[in-house]
Amino acid sequence: MRKLSERIFKLREEKMTLQDNLNNVQEMIDWKKYDDAEKLCSDLITDLQIEESVRKSGLAEIFNIWGLIMYKKVEFNKAQSLYKKSIEMNPSLAAAYYNHGVINYRLGLFDSALKDFQKAVQLDPDNLEFSAGLQASKIALDGLH
Repeated sequence: MRKLSERIFKLREEKMTLQDNLNNVQEMIDWKKYDDAEKLCSDLITDLQIEESVRKSGLAEIFNIWGLIMYKKVEFNKAQSLYKKSIEMNPSLAAAYYNHGVINYRLGLFDSALKDFQKAVQLDPDNLEFSAGLQASKIALDGLH
């Protein structure tokens, strides 16, 4: 959790310097230092693209944790919605699929749970908890047929 807050703080700090960098670009243009201005623009775009990736990853983690809070409060609909947002932000976050699957399982939606657990295991095959969820869903589905 600490790493996430450090990343968010760093992003806020970097945003404050973005305007400074844009001012520097403008100065370079004014002084006809076009190559330098171009290089700085290129670097800024690269940095911002990396920041966007980090921002989405951080938001995904936050939505996933918030979903867990709603799950613990037995507010399953809110939790499901938050897990879906987490997955939209970072489709590689195995824990969000697992958590989504747990609620589907508890609601008796074993087909949906199975899909969630399969995705979680696909993304993190060494996680025993994810594998156990997948097995439990398979057993539950077999019991229905």
